[in-house]
Amino acid sequence: MTSPDSPNPANNSAFRESVAEAAAILAGAERTVVLAGAGMSKESGIPTFRGDGGLWTINGEPPLNQYDTFAMDPKRWWERRIEEANSPGDFALAIEAAQPNAGHVGLVELERMGILAHLITQNIDDLHRRAGQRSITEIHGNRYWMRCVRCEARWPKAEFIFDEADLPPRCTSPGCGGIVKSDTVMFGEPIPPSALRRCGEETALADCFMTIGTSAVVYPAAQYPIEAARRGVPLIEVNPEETPLTPLAAVVVRAPSGVALPAIVEAVRAARGEDA
Repeated sequence: MTSPDSPNPANNSAFRESVAEAAAILAGAERTVVLAGAGMSKESGIPTFRGDGGLWTINGEPPLNQYDTFAMDPKRWWERRIEEANSPGDFALAIEAAQPNAGHVGLVELERMGILAHLITQNIDDLHRRAGQRSITEIHGNRYWMRCVRCEARWPKAEFIFDEADLPPRCTSPGCGGIVKSDTVMFGEPIPPSALRRCGEETALADCFMTIGTSAVVYPAAQYPIEAARRGVPLIEVNPEETPLTPLAAVVVRAPSGVALPAIVEAVRAARGEDA
């Protein structure tokens, strides 16, 4: 989120040039894949986990065996989850209050224009879906969904009815009966194979790759832009800060997504000769 006292990147010639270069690549591509990270959520008022002021930077990282703890006693995990739902913490309250920002809207517009083929997001806050994104893989899950750990069936949390006297809840898919948990991926939990498969397939088909607001240090998500760049696909980075991906990028737009993406959308339209 750009503060009122911060210089407006749109007034910077380097910003305008990088936006024009990014738009030219996007306008000529047929299948652009995007990896979005926590920087986009931060612009909507949601704290990041890592970096300056991040929740884990301040409070320390949570236990790395979260999933093992769940698997050993899912009933107790569910009991704690119900208790926490009745007294949400600051992070949960920030997500509840957050709204999609101009960056989210810009990605939706690129999808509607036929530019963006697929979005891989590391964010769990549901803001991409709420903005209207359709082709999306939430590689770390979605806090507003539930998932069966056996068959990977997913349900919106608001539609998932369970009996608090009969925990943990079980999957209702025919022939399954697996334990259901929140869709968000815990420390130590394997990312659902279907999500990994979709990300790999989309990356292999991409002829342009764009990263937005990601520190590019969390794997396996960070591997996808690297794989694309290694086979010669142009990489566009949108980030106020330098990342490990910066040296691989064909174009770097040094601005938050809420500033960069509306400008890129406008420039793509101009490159295509389209009206807004």
